[in-house]
Amino acid sequence: MRHASIALHAASCTSCMLCVRECPDWCITVEAHAEADPTAPAYSNARRQSTTKVLDSFQIDFSHCMWCGICVEVCPFDALFWSQTPLPAGVDRADLVLDTAALESLLPGAERADGSAAPAAGDPPSGRRKRG
Repeated sequence: MRHASIALHAASCTSCMLCVRECPDWCITVEAHAEADPTAPAYSNARRQSTTKVLDSFQIDFSHCMWCGICVEVCPFDALFWSQTPLPAGVDRADLVLDTAALESLLPGAERADGSAAPAAGDPPSGRRKRG
């Protein structure tokens, strides 16, 4: 598959940090915070309230990225995709550090590993887990 960049569907990101840990270039930065999980059942014997991570920011420094695709492969919820949309032109190294909004702008033209189209930026998370 030909690709020009990596795109992010932020709504599908669970801030599990697998992409950050597995990236051989350490070019991914994820910031998240914990919030009370409103969908968790309320048990009478629970010692503490259930929490879920909420994504604050996601950055990829493409000046260090070697496009190996490990982050796309290890993402269990298909939040990262290969995109055919090229990176925006820049003259400085700082122009190659893309944040959450810039990575979501690369979603048009992105596709999953199985060839199906990636979701649009405003779509809700699919909850889809990768097989295998």
